[in-house]
Amino acid sequence: MKGALAVYQKELRLYFRSPIAYFVMAIFLVGTGYFFTYSIFLTGNARMTETFQNMAILLLLVLPVVSMRLFTSEYNGRTMELLATLPLRPWQIVLGKFAGAVTILLLMTAGTLIDVVPLYLFGNPEGMTILSGYIGFILLGMTCLAIGQLFSALTQNQIVAALITVAVLLAFWFIANAQRFQTSYAWRNVLGYLSFSRHFEEFVQGLVRTESVIFYLVVCAIVLVLNTSYLRWQR
Repeated sequence: MKGALAVYQKELRLYFRSPIAYFVMAIFLVGTGYFFTYSIFLTGNARMTETFQNMAILLLLVLPVVSMRLFTSEYNGRTMELLATLPLRPWQIVLGKFAGAVTILLLMTAGTLIDVVPLYLFGNPEGMTILSGYIGFILLGMTCLAIGQLFSALTQNQIVAALITVAVLLAFWFIANAQRFQTSYAWRNVLGYLSFSRHFEEFVQGLVRTESVIFYLVVCAIVLVLNTSYLRWQR
């Protein structure tokens, strides 16, 4: 694990030495604050349900900016060959970079906790529903970062990696809409099960179902394994 920790520390230094982390967190927090203000103070809906839904959509758009540089920066900086020659196994590289990106996600999530304060000051919110919403939010974010990291490894262009990641994430988010065009019951079930939004909606409603937790973790693990296999094949 020492190798993965070294890569993790390197990623954090790179994130906070560049304006990317600050820019992404600022955009996300400003957007989240706007959605929260609109939902709570303008519509009078003293719940986090709509805010979580809007946060998820915003997450799909900003996380590719976080993940796009994970491997493309190594390609462009011509340090990928050096990284491959170090006494590091591919899974350590993948895990270290992923952990660095997840840390940014957790910092972004922690920043949104300020929105919960007015709910407790002026209302009586359901704490478990808010907690389950944040659990689903973090699981969704981890899955998005894993997918973005894979595409960052597959291409040497950051913009291309980000655009492909956004397209794939939006496809998985809205894939349940294709159910109406399917006459097969089995295909409708498959499309519904693959939908990121369907599983996230359960968390927002206060349901921490084992099926949904496993879904996000399995998708995340599969993508990370594919990323590791690709690095191993490159060597």
